[in-house]
Amino acid sequence: MKETEEEFIKYTNPYKKYGDKILLKINHTVRVKELCIDIAKSLELTEEDIDLAARCGILHDIGRFKQWKEYKTYDDLKSIDHGDLGVDLLTKNNLINKFTKNGHNTILKAIKYHNKYKVPNTLNERNKLFVNITRDADKIDIINLFVTGGLVTNTENTKMTDRVYNALLNKKLIKKEDVKTKADQIGVRIGFIFDINFKGSFEIIKKRNLLNEITCDKRIAVYGTGWIAKLLVLYFEKILGHSEIDIIKDEGGIRLHWDCKILDSISREDIPVIVAEKETVG
Repeated sequence: MKETEEEFIKYTNPYKKYGDKILLKINHTVRVKELCIDIAKSLELTEEDIDLAARCGILHDIGRFKQWKEYKTYDDLKSIDHGDLGVDLLTKNNLINKFTKNGHNTILKAIKYHNKYKVPNTLNERNKLFVNITRDADKIDIINLFVTGGLVTNTENTKMTDRVYNALLNKKLIKKEDVKTKADQIGVRIGFIFDINFKGSFEIIKKRNLLNEITCDKRIAVYGTGWIAKLLVLYFEKILGHSEIDIIKDEGGIRLHWDCKILDSISREDIPVIVAEKETVG
C-alpha cells in the first residue's frame, strides 16, 4: 500500500503545475481511497482485500491527469474516457508494476469500469466486488463535493431535460450523453444515489448527512424539490430498513420533518403518490 501511495505522489507531482484542477483530483483520490477502505471494512473483507480496495481507490482516476494536460477538460464526452485512458497508461510498458506488484487484473477492472454507466455481467464476482467498491467510493465523494460546494454548478436559466427527469423518477443512473443543461448536471449527482451498491455505503451517506444536504440545496430548487425529497427518502427507507425522515400529512399537504426550509411542503398532488409508495415499502 505504501509503495502505491509513494508512486502516486511521484506520478502526479509533475502535473501540479497545471493548477487547481489537478489538485482537485489529487485530493479527490485521497478521499476515495479512504472511502474504499471504509466500505471494504463494512463488508468485513480480509486485511489483504482492504489493502487491494485502497489501491483501487488510489489508481481509479489515474487517467485524469493526462486528460487535463492534453484536453484541459474533465468532460469525457469532449475529450477521452478517463477510465479507459487510465488502463492504457498503466498497461503501457507495464507502468502498473511501479504502483503495485499484485492484484493487477482487479485494479485495472476497477479503473476501467468505475465511470461506466453499467458494470458488465461478464466480470467475475471478485472483480465485480472491487469495481463496485470503487464506484461507490467515487460517487460518495462526488456527492460530497457537490453539497459542500467543491463542485460549483450554476442552474440559472436552465431546466432539467425530460430524459434526466424521467431517469430520476425511475431511480436510474443518468447517461452522460443525456446531460444537456446545468440542471441536468445536478441531476447526475442526485442519480448517483441509485447506483450505490452496499449498505455500508448508504450508512456513510447517512452519517455525513448527504441525503439532507442534497435535497435542501438551493441549486435544485430551480426545478422543484418535493419529488426529489420524496424519492430519496423512500429509497433510503427501503435500503436501510427504517425511516430516515418522518413524512407528516397535515392540512398544508405533506411536510418533511426535516431541518430544511426549502422543503416546508410538498404539493397536494404528491400526496396520493407518497401514501401509495409508503405502503409498499418494507
